[in-house]
Amino acid sequence: MKQFEDAAQTAIDSIPEEFQQYLENTVFLIEEQSPEGLMGLYEGAGALGAGEGLPERITLYKRSHEEASRTLAELVEEVRRTILHEVGHHFGMGEDDLPY
Repeated sequence: MKQFEDAAQTAIDSIPEEFQQYLENTVFLIEEQSPEGLMGLYEGAGALGAGEGLPERITLYKRSHEEASRTLAELVEEVRRTILHEVGHHFGMGEDDLPY
């Protein structure tokens, strides 16, 4: 679990500083197993304003990432991609707008 948490924290820390202020109300969680094989899930109103003040959640699903990765380097990259994907939803991007 420690390696997964470290990978998640590294990915969060890599988000450019100019975007960090928009994530102040966002909680990042790690769950062991996902419903329906998801890698991550964004829940919230987004950085664009609707529902300001409500906490937002980005949940990472550990087992899905582990099953998709053969090495630690692959795990770190998969976690990074998932976090960036879910942060994209936070900024209002739809599935078709996201690079991964």
